[in-house]
Amino acid sequence: MNQPRWISNKELFSGFGYGRAIGAIAQTLTDGFDPSLDKPRTFVNFQQGQGLVMPSEIGEFAGLKFVTVAPDNPALGQDRIQGIYSLFDARTLSPLAQCDGAALTLLRTASVTAAMLRKLKVATSPKVAVFGSGPQALAHILATGEISQPSEVSLFARNQQSGAELIAGLALQGIEACLGTPTKLAEADLIITATTARSPLFTLSEIKPDCVIAAVGSHEAAAREIGSDVVGVSQVFIEEQEASLREAGDIVLALLDQSITEESLIEVRGLFFRAEGQEQIEAKDSGIRFYKSTGMPWQDLAIFAEAFKSLK
Repeated sequence: MNQPRWISNKELFSGFGYGRAIGAIAQTLTDGFDPSLDKPRTFVNFQQGQGLVMPSEIGEFAGLKFVTVAPDNPALGQDRIQGIYSLFDARTLSPLAQCDGAALTLLRTASVTAAMLRKLKVATSPKVAVFGSGPQALAHILATGEISQPSEVSLFARNQQSGAELIAGLALQGIEACLGTPTKLAEADLIITATTARSPLFTLSEIKPDCVIAAVGSHEAAAREIGSDVVGVSQVFIEEQEASLREAGDIVLALLDQSITEESLIEVRGLFFRAEGQEQIEAKDSGIRFYKSTGMPWQDLAIFAEAFKSLK
């Protein structure tokens, strides 16, 4: 058996990059892939944390990601999230390539968001407000730059030190950012939330009535970054119905207090693919458009399979 090829983080982010990852997501959905047919992910409890097993299969490739989440790791000088992604030939199930699972998750999450934002008619030169100061905040700022030309980036961070470090790091990449203020939030055309918050980060009265919101942080039914007051007046886009009802607290809690109905939820596949006999789904030109991310196995596979083909 041939040894699977190891694709480094540098190859993923510099050799392949956000632009092509965004394209891989868009093309997979445009080609008609149905996320509801994706294989379910499972959770494994360990003494010091949790493992997530995420399998998928699309066309000629199958993939399997195993990542661990160890909450105490940062105090030990270790990453909170670690893992491995493995790509297989779908016909023989022979291993083809591997990469760092956490790095792929970072690339995937931000690239999926950017692919959706393009369909949600985000402004060409948006004022962007980003909640969070971790790796996902940085990744989303970089990915957003692939689909728009932000005129302003404001950072809302609970940890002032990490916020300042992120702003300094962005400056080294030629991206000017500043600490967020209530005025900056009120002017934002695009709001991205990439936090571990368990309760709403802002209220409806604090944001523009026609902004686009992408919530990517929380992934538990009892936790949310966006409150029902915002979700209830928004056009709501989700990755897949069952996954959202299982993991998206922003959606689940708004359903429980009857701010929205299940029938009002729009699966993003319809933005890219029109099934025979159905109308093309489009985002509204005005009003709040809200995208809730949960992350699905097919997204990792779509991106890594394309990276594998591109980097041969």
